[in-house]
This record gives sequence, C-alpha cells and structure tokens, in this order.
Amino acid sequence: MKERNQEIKFVDMPPRKSGGMIGRWMQQLSPLVDNPGRWALIYTCEHPGAANKLQSNLHSRKLLIPEPNHDWEFAARGSEVYAVYRGRKGGPNASLRRTYKKR
Repeated sequence: MKERNQEIKFVDMPPRKSGGMIGRWMQQLSPLVDNPGRWALIYTCEHPGAANKLQSNLHSRKLLIPEPNHDWEFAARGSEVYAVYRGRKGGPNASLRRTYKKR
C-alpha cells in the first residue's frame, strides 16, 4: 500500500449506511403509513426464530423505519412478520398536560 498524505475533514456524523436491511425496511413499510390501522404481511422468514428476531428489531427500532416516533405494532406468527402503522402517538392532544383534577 502506498503511503499518501490526505487532508482530514471534520464532519458532524458519518453518512448512513446505504442499502442492506436499513433501506429495505424504509421502502417495505412506507405503504403502511398511507394505510393507517391496516395490518400487512411484511416478510416471510425461513424459520420462526428469524421472524421473532426481525419483529423484535423492528419493535425496538434497531432497523430504520418510516416515522419511527409514531405508533407502530409488529407481530411474528410462525415464520411470518406482520406490521400495522397506527399514526401519531397519543392523538392530537398527547403533548398537553392536565394541571387540574376533577373533584
């Protein structure tokens, strides 16, 4: 390997990885955002253990999904993985705090 001097460049964050499972789930789940409340079969794995692992990774947001701060539900049934997009968490008034109590 030849020795070369190269200038360093400071960046805030490295770019996201492209392709692979990251881009795949953004594309795979995007249609569900346009159909809130409808369950969809999103993937069929080779065995139930892989389906459970995929469901867990999607649920814990280890994989990049559209609208990650919104309400999603994922389920593994046998070798199949299902998903439903529910929309924003808590509805339109979720950020309001109640400072009074009914008596």
